[in-house]
Amino acid sequence: MTPTDLSTVPVPAVRDRPDVRDLVRGARADGEVVGDQRAVLGERAWWDEREGALVWVDIDGRAVHRWSGADPERDRVLSTPSPVSLAWPAASGGYLLATADGLGLHDGVRLGPLTRPDGMPADYRFNDGACDGAGRLWISTMPRAGVPGDAGVVHRVVAGRHGPEISTPFTGVRLGNGLQWSPDGGTLYLTDTPTGVVFRMTYDVRTGGAGTPEPFLALRDGDAAAQPDGTTVDADGGLWVALYGGGHVLRFTADGAFVEALAVGTSRVTCAGFGAPGSGQVHVTTAAAGDADVPERDRALGGAVVRFGVDVDGQALRPYADA
Repeated sequence: MTPTDLSTVPVPAVRDRPDVRDLVRGARADGEVVGDQRAVLGERAWWDEREGALVWVDIDGRAVHRWSGADPERDRVLSTPSPVSLAWPAASGGYLLATADGLGLHDGVRLGPLTRPDGMPADYRFNDGACDGAGRLWISTMPRAGVPGDAGVVHRVVAGRHGPEISTPFTGVRLGNGLQWSPDGGTLYLTDTPTGVVFRMTYDVRTGGAGTPEPFLALRDGDAAAQPDGTTVDADGGLWVALYGGGHVLRFTADGAFVEALAVGTSRVTCAGFGAPGSGQVHVTTAAAGDADVPERDRALGGAVVRFGVDVDGQALRPYADA
């Protein structure tokens, strides 16, 4: 399979894109800060039906948080020896963790052997990812220093008899985020954060093959601050896009129509994830905002998890198919 170079895909000119400042006017600001935990770099909350817990990671804090009943007072933490960008349920039990040192299974007590893709630079780490409807992991890479480059890729990871089998469907990804699927599994989304574009493409869950990417959303921000980060897709096919540096989550229909904006209360918003089915809750992860030039409230809430009431559920996650 020849990888697709995402940097060669045509995207709309910046002047032709909607300005996020227009989209966030009148945004809802009724979110509730949940708990006292403050992450260095919080990311990707999801509902673990096996444990009845909300799971999310603090990448630079090297921690996986598990909130039983979505209650932060019932927090159980898995610590990792290096930054951990993703925790995903594994079919064999426990979690598949994407750490800076490699991919490995954590059984709740210890982290097993780690695997890094051949050719992955030593100064790179994994970033955002998710599993498709057949339990294949798709995950992006990025420089550990956090400065976008042009050598990031997206890997596809399939559990094999002798360990993970890794291929590379996409290259030329400056900073990959938001790997998500439509409810029927037939559409794959991929965000390239610095370009301001969320791509979509057809997807064959039988083969694990992706079609030609095309821009689904292309955003601009006149303040040059907000960039699309993590995404999630709800049970109705709607796409929720976190704006890192922009302090909001944007909600779109499956056709790309803008629905609403959620004002989170701190600027570095990373991802939105749904609570238990029927709970009417979405949890938004954020990163620390300690810069001296940001407002005091922004600094105080940076790294918090913020919860909103919503009128839709998320999708049930497909575990990593290692069993």
